[in-house]
Amino acid sequence: MREYGADLVSRSVARLGEMRVEVVRRRLVAGAPAAIHVALDRHAIYVELSTGLRCERRVAGGAPVRFVTEPGLVSFRPAGAEVRGSTAGDGIVTYGVVLIDPRHDWLDALRPALRPVTALRSARVWAEIAPLLAECAADACETATPARPFAALYAQGRGLALLAALADESGAAPPAGDGDARVAAALAWIDDNLTREFSLADLAEAVHLSASQLVRVFGRALGVTPMRYVSARRVREAQRLLAQSNWPVARIAAHLGYVDQSHFTQRFRSNVGATPAAWRRRARGG
Repeated sequence: MREYGADLVSRSVARLGEMRVEVVRRRLVAGAPAAIHVALDRHAIYVELSTGLRCERRVAGGAPVRFVTEPGLVSFRPAGAEVRGSTAGDGIVTYGVVLIDPRHDWLDALRPALRPVTALRSARVWAEIAPLLAECAADACETATPARPFAALYAQGRGLALLAALADESGAAPPAGDGDARVAAALAWIDDNLTREFSLADLAEAVHLSASQLVRVFGRALGVTPMRYVSARRVREAQRLLAQSNWPVARIAAHLGYVDQSHFTQRFRSNVGATPAAWRRRARGG
């Protein structure tokens, strides 16, 4: 069962032996968090590919975990785990998922170490999952990769390495949650003031913390500094405006408080990997 209350935009699929890899894009609506209810008969490894969306996930029997999406955050759901939650934001949410049959005998040694984890930040796990996501064509929809004589062996090796990295890293790295109420207050204030210029001191004062306290609680909860989060959140808003409005790039830059279009383009490209104009053409199918 996979229920997600956000319209499907595209789903790219690669099949490697019995392993299935997907890159999924869904459309979110502002002010209407999309509910999620998932229970699968396969091990599922999810990786976030979007920036700045607010999520909550709860695995049955566990406490809810709240986090803000950033590319590379990984969650693991063992086969049979029931998960509920929501994703809130505006625009396109993109994520990858790797599905692995739990009955493989090559998983025997790992089974005792596999447990649910949400929003894990790990360069090692990302290094294992990125080549699998690359198997999905970015602009495909329900396409299968061509048959390969050793696809099953490749999938076995990649799947084992990925799950082993998850088992190692999930015991050592904290999840990227935002359970601190002070961080939640800061996130809400940032959203309310996104289009005006403000400093770290302004943000800290708004949530009744010193600047150093805010940096500390933000880093502990989200793994980034407050102003780095602000930059990523502005890029996310820029993506929404590029996709949904006809505003010139210069107007979007000014609206979001950038000193000039060149500075905006530099920040946008460093976060997204494309210029605003190129991203707009791709988002509109051009």
